[in-house]
Amino acid sequence: MVEQHHLDILRQGIDEWNQWRQEHHSIQPDFTGADFRSVRLRRVNLAGARLNCADFSGADLGESLLNQADFSEANLSRANLISADLQGANLIAAILIDANLSEAILSEAIFIDADLRGAILTGAEVTGTNFSGANFIDADLGDIDLSRANIEGARLSKQRAGIDKEDLDE
Repeated sequence: MVEQHHLDILRQGIDEWNQWRQEHHSIQPDFTGADFRSVRLRRVNLAGARLNCADFSGADLGESLLNQADFSEANLSRANLISADLQGANLIAAILIDANLSEAILSEAIFIDADLRGAILTGAEVTGTNFSGANFIDADLGDIDLSRANIEGARLSKQRAGIDKEDLDE
């Protein structure tokens, strides 16, 4: 459930929010189920926040600190996550259709059963990332190295992913 006090601080602006986070680093913000559709949150610090079931469709989260955040079942369709830090984040069953995750840090993140159809992941860091059961149909995986990520049961468009069938059979 959304913590109204946290929402009130965030509405004051990104700089005010980030300052509050520095001063209250032990508090875990709770934005469960919040509506952030098309909101500009560039460079926001939501590290470790509860964001499950929240709607970030069309939101700008570029260059944000989102490490260890819980985005399970959140809607991030068409969201800008360019260069965002999502290391260790929980994105189980999250919807990321047409999201842009270019150059994002996704190491150790959990994308089990996430919907990444049409998403852009060019240049993303995916070491230790769990993509099992994720849907990558029509996603642009550009030059990412999936060899150290778990892609068991993931649905991939091999022509866009640049993956050879032999690599998947190993």
